[in-house]
Amino acid sequence: MKVLITGGAGFIGSALAITLEKRGDEVTVLDNLAPQIHGVKPEESALFQRLPPSVNFVRGDVRDHEAWEKALAGQEVIVHLAAETGTGQSMYEIDRYVDVNTRGTSLLLDMLAKKEAGSESVRRIIVASSRAIYGEGKYKGREGFVYPDARTLQDLQNGVFECRDPNNGDIASPVPTDETSRIHPNSIYGITKQVQEQLVLTSAATLGVGAVALRYQNVYGPGQSLKNPYTGILSIFSTLLLQGKEVNIFEDGKESRDFVFIDDVVAATVAAVDSDKTNEAYNVGTGEATDVLTVANLLKSSYGSGGEIRVSGNFRIGDIRHNIADLSKIKNDMSFAPKVSFDEGVKAFSEWVKTQKINDSGYERSVSELRAKGLLK
Repeated sequence: MKVLITGGAGFIGSALAITLEKRGDEVTVLDNLAPQIHGVKPEESALFQRLPPSVNFVRGDVRDHEAWEKALAGQEVIVHLAAETGTGQSMYEIDRYVDVNTRGTSLLLDMLAKKEAGSESVRRIIVASSRAIYGEGKYKGREGFVYPDARTLQDLQNGVFECRDPNNGDIASPVPTDETSRIHPNSIYGITKQVQEQLVLTSAATLGVGAVALRYQNVYGPGQSLKNPYTGILSIFSTLLLQGKEVNIFEDGKESRDFVFIDDVVAATVAAVDSDKTNEAYNVGTGEATDVLTVANLLKSSYGSGGEIRVSGNFRIGDIRHNIADLSKIKNDMSFAPKVSFDEGVKAFSEWVKTQKINDSGYERSVSELRAKGLLK
């Protein structure tokens, strides 16, 4: 097939490009090589350099009509990964996140609707959504399942980090969040991913194009940018540890995420490309939660040295407490099941990190920005 991957020089996109190229697909990548991900010399970044030579690379922004014109002609499948990512940064770079994530997507769909740039051949779109659209996700309360709102500033300041049952104020217990759960993002990033997903699924249905939204959980693995301080706590923690710097664990360290290895994410995305399912959204994760303190300790053990780990009680406005994906739907519809355990994945990731040149990721600067904006307490 002819497949266009937007954001294809990024972490997930480049890994997907490698896999599709190996199986014989004709891959085009549209990417702006943003310095936040690729550094000041993006053409020399490891992510860009690992794209197969056969890939047709188009450097351009998804908000640029001309860039789409160069990339769209003759494509059969579009995997739309291009987006600004990072919950914390989205809360003060609001216009940029909305502009890139929403307008970049609407421009693509507008061109498809108008059959511009030879886009008549497009028959399928896979859009990268996010677990962030669920907000705090699904919980078990006293009288059944509930969907807590964002945690209150008062609770967070008092060290009460768990979510409350909105019906009675009791502490609720997290359970795996399925695709029918309430959609109520509590970050600008989450809102933009919700809009991206809805734009694609709604428009594709009227255009007669098959479309699937993949709600990725916390993706990690070899190849992840070690330069971007706004996403990927495994990268952030690794950089700090190997520089001998202190790792500041927010809240009480018991906040958890569903960490899914890059190989499993690529496998799920390929399954979505090949599937005949349409107008559907699917979680992509492991179905298992790992707390942040465990992540930090595993990485420190893997490196055998590094900075100290400190649980500070600090918290970020917009962060969620827990994250566990229910994978029943994607297992049933696409026969997808993750293969890499977190222990295996961390080992592979840390071994890869040891081969990389470790530079300042700008983490301290990002923390200062959050604090200055009143988003880090």
